Amino acid sequence: MDRVLLCLDSGTTAVKAAAFDGTGRMIARAERANGALRRAGARVEQDMDATRDDAFAVLRDCVAQLQAPVAGLVITGQGDGLWPVDAAGQPVGHALTWLDGRARGMAAELGPELDAVQAITGSRPTAASASLQLRWLERHEPERFARIAHALRLKEWLFLSLTGEVMGEPGAALPVWGNWRDSSFSEGVEQALGLGRGLALLPAFRPVGACRAGLRAEIGLPLGTPVLLGPGDVQSTLIGLGLGSRAGVARASIFGTSSIHACLHHDPAAMVDAPPGAMVQQFALGTGWLCFHPGFNGATVLQHLARLGADLPQPAKPCWSGLILHPFFEPGGERAPWTDPHATGALIGLNAATTPAEIAWAGREALAFVARHSHAMLGQSEGALSLGGGLAGDVHFARFLATATGHAVERSPGSHAGLRGLAAIGARFLLEEPASAIADRWIGPPEETVTPLDTAVVAYADRKYAVFAALIEAARPLWPALAALRASAESLARRTE
Repeated sequence: MDRVLLCLDSGTTAVKAAAFDGTGRMIARAERANGALRRAGARVEQDMDATRDDAFAVLRDCVAQLQAPVAGLVITGQGDGLWPVDAAGQPVGHALTWLDGRARGMAAELGPELDAVQAITGSRPTAASASLQLRWLERHEPERFARIAHALRLKEWLFLSLTGEVMGEPGAALPVWGNWRDSSFSEGVEQALGLGRGLALLPAFRPVGACRAGLRAEIGLPLGTPVLLGPGDVQSTLIGLGLGSRAGVARASIFGTSSIHACLHHDPAAMVDAPPGAMVQQFALGTGWLCFHPGFNGATVLQHLARLGADLPQPAKPCWSGLILHPFFEPGGERAPWTDPHATGALIGLNAATTPAEIAWAGREALAFVARHSHAMLGQSEGALSLGGGLAGDVHFARFLATATGHAVERSPGSHAGLRGLAAIGARFLLEEPASAIADRWIGPPEETVTPLDTAVVAYADRKYAVFAALIEAARPLWPALAALRASAESLARRTE
């Protein structure tokens, strides 16, 4: 108990903190809903002061449960978006979150410019990218843009709030501003986008493990306690799910607010295909690269469906049907594995006999089919698929995911994967744990492994996936026209208000 690690994960849905003792056992935990998020159509912002206050509150709640000294604090947060501060380190308005859709029009209009950025970074900017969000601010709120001294991510804003230091680790920034292959940043990105300031606004970068400073905020810990900036919440959660840290795990899928599908490659060229929205980050705990598809549309698809039909069963049991659902509900469209700012949802196959149970289950099938598509693009390999996020608690979904992908699915619904991944990173860099101890002591085994359903369901899933994918390809040429119709309808609605 003499080597306690405190971990903070500030997510889109919830802000969580946990403490782990020197054996990797969780000994304290605190959580509160994210009360700082502000949604208004395509505008999805976050109050930066409220975000800081929520983080400090859960840290204090967690520290109050402890009886042993804390060796260090490890932090992460939602990965994309723009968290601007001025020269004094104060927020310049609200943060633009990764769900904000206001730059969607730019993403649709700047075809050649985005091609040029993709050639540099390997990843195409989307409405979630800080580069496009900065360009949107420069065009639409120039006075606000002029006040920005540092363009941060959420975890960097929290690090600044905790330590007074402006600092970052490069993993999440390189796919936006540089080349992950040689860890170099390029002025070509801002030049291609016609952006007045870009690289000059980024914090000083240090590798994971070296990106640390002493605590200066009052959260119940001694001032000077080491604060370590971890990788983004995606990589932290993937590590906590066992990807790269537990034997036998070849891939992972996270179904939280977003959906993330990932593999660990020692040679990223092994990917069969990389959609423009794919991201690659150096693995924080060892060699290799995490290749992942970060989608905008995750388990929140089921919440959107529930709002459309109040009688939809939650949770849902399997209800086989001829319904096909395209799960593209977020205002930014979709980022990966289909990259299109105009991607839109659809429900095909409706008839008078359609039931709420069929619709609810079709939403879960759709999420599994997106996972199948992503993992096929990431590259086939033997081994299990580790499942995380809220849907890890749904055994029916886990079994269908195994059926749709052909991989055994490891589920650990009570593991708090993001926090556990942070603890593993803290153990490696703050406690100097050997890599051999990480899996057994800090990650642990899955709670359950499920396998594909019977051959009849496998055949059904294969046929339905083929139709699902074909209908997406048929609908894609019409997505811009649907977006134009939506804009026209919104204009008409404003006229009648």
